[in-house]
Amino acid sequence: MLPANASNVIILDVDGAVIQQKGLLARYHPVVIPLQEESGALRYYCRKEEMERLRQLLASSVGTVKGKVIFYGSGDYHHLAWLGISLMEEPLTVIHFDNHADLWRSPHHGYIHFGDWVFWAVKLSHVRRVIQLGIDDDLGFGTTRSLPVGPLMHEIGPLHTGKVETYPNSMHRSVWLGRIRAALPCVEFEPRLLMTRAAWKNLRDHGGIEATLERILPTLPTEAVYLTIDKDVLSESDNFAAYPSQQGTLTLEELLAAISLIGKKKRILAADVCGDGSRPGFTNSLLKRLVALSRYRQIPPEAFSSQENISLNESANLKILERLVERLG
Repeated sequence: MLPANASNVIILDVDGAVIQQKGLLARYHPVVIPLQEESGALRYYCRKEEMERLRQLLASSVGTVKGKVIFYGSGDYHHLAWLGISLMEEPLTVIHFDNHADLWRSPHHGYIHFGDWVFWAVKLSHVRRVIQLGIDDDLGFGTTRSLPVGPLMHEIGPLHTGKVETYPNSMHRSVWLGRIRAALPCVEFEPRLLMTRAAWKNLRDHGGIEATLERILPTLPTEAVYLTIDKDVLSESDNFAAYPSQQGTLTLEELLAAISLIGKKKRILAADVCGDGSRPGFTNSLLKRLVALSRYRQIPPEAFSSQENISLNESANLKILERLVERLG
């Protein structure tokens, strides 16, 4: 068990991405939990039993994650957000910054996936709602995207029931497969014969992220919130997430302003941050190797060790950390 004055920053070192940011280490003296030997087993997805083991490891290593910020490298590990959320002990609302909704339908419910973890988070009894901000990428079928969106591919039940509210940054209209009827604060559905047109109440067309939060925050069912941030929500000029053409358009300044506003209006219990691009290591899983090939074939290997990219990510992390530490409580 760590002493009461232990660091309020935790690094789950699954891929080495954050521990190479020497300025962050020197300033915050984080607790580092070494997990690089398990990098391949945890990347993209893992068994629920493995997630429970990590939950117990995290709890025994730091005592509590309340009042702390957890880093864990690449957004390929965003399902590790479940760890911090699950260790909270009071009713809360999750505020989720991301370019992806992470509500894909999983083919196997024995696993938790970096693209379906939100579905599992809303099943936790103390999670009252998830507010998603900046999502532009994987709910945009019929705009610039080609993946089908709808009940066959996504777990849209939490969206229907209001357990999840999704506010894109710039995406305004999209098309979903199937007839969807629901009255929701974040989107207006217009069912057609075989599809549904969706008109999203995005941030840019509705006054920006601060104006949107001013409207949303009073409606939250809890005073306490947990923040989870995938920095692929930011533009490539603000952060190297190693998701070419799949990063968002939110600016770092908009993200920082949002954190400040949330901290003024609500009580931030804890937070986690990912989106530091890292190169996949070897794995015995053929499926994971194929996923890695499809995701990273456009990126030269030297980009992951580039001092420019490391410094870019460290700068973003330090600014996010400074803003979070001011507001944690």
